Amino acid sequence: VFGLRSEQRREVLDALRSLPRRQRDVLLLRYYLDLSERETADALDITPGSVKTHAHRGLNALAQLLENER
Repeated sequence: VFGLRSEQRREVLDALRSLPRRQRDVLLLRYYLDLSERETADALDITPGSVKTHAHRGLNALAQLLENER
């Protein structure tokens, strides 16, 4: 989100808000707070494999949402 123009930042935040809660939580912990898979798993009380799955699905959904904005 850093380095984005105000409009782009708003689009990313709106897209994040529309994701399922678990995907949003994983993406924020992994990529905004820069936690490892293990740290994210521990914080959310899920397995590292679930972190990978939610991150993968969340990133794909986020990309799709942002592409649709264009």
